[in-house]
Amino acid sequence: MYKAIEEITLNTWPAEQSVLLNGWVLRTAAGYTKRANSVNPLYGEKSSLVDLTNQIKLAEQYYKDAGLKPVFKITPYIQPANLDEALAERGYTVVEPSSVRILDLEGLAAPELRFHVQIQENLTEEWLNAFTELAELSVVNQSTLTRMLSASLFQQGYILLFNDGVPTACGLGIIQNGYIGLFDIITATDQRRQGMAEQLLLALLHWGKTQGATTAFLQVVQANAGASALYDKLGFKEIYQYWYRVVGN
Repeated sequence: MYKAIEEITLNTWPAEQSVLLNGWVLRTAAGYTKRANSVNPLYGEKSSLVDLTNQIKLAEQYYKDAGLKPVFKITPYIQPANLDEALAERGYTVVEPSSVRILDLEGLAAPELRFHVQIQENLTEEWLNAFTELAELSVVNQSTLTRMLSASLFQQGYILLFNDGVPTACGLGIIQNGYIGLFDIITATDQRRQGMAEQLLLALLHWGKTQGATTAFLQVVQANAGASALYDKLGFKEIYQYWYRVVGN
């Protein structure tokens, strides 16, 4: 029942190019993030093992031609259903097991006002520079991220949280069909455990609510215990899990 969330995540975190391969969506964005550089096998028909092997090979060749390693996103909605097993037999291993969570924005708690928060609805140099520093992005990845976000036609909210005038946390909300997706939530390493991420998230969620969003969703790597605990505190509920299959590890 949550397959539509997968479609929305593809739209709200855009790739630079998307190609269809018998119902699979092959996405590329110069290698920046697995989300934007992976096979998303959401559609398709039942295939013989030979047909599936050939389709995997075609996808592999596409990424090879793009100068990238093939990555497959495995969700409960993959088509065909035996794809995960087929990839394992080809030597693909599991990386980044992750959780997809949603939150009903009705009755959302109010953020505290201990830190100054700023939300812009367009990508600014200030936000980009802050995120680049906090996430330690390379020049190449910064350029790719700029192209990706600037090309999106969905409503965006770029949030910065300041401590003593210095941006110490940031994030991004993107809205589609009443859902606000949360991305790039990050706090400076030496500023964590002070409640900044919670205030930033609440402020961003309230902004989304004022723009007509009724539900929030996010994706978090299961190994990120700190983030998972915060999302639990805010009331996010897991709806399904996914992982990536990559060649080697």
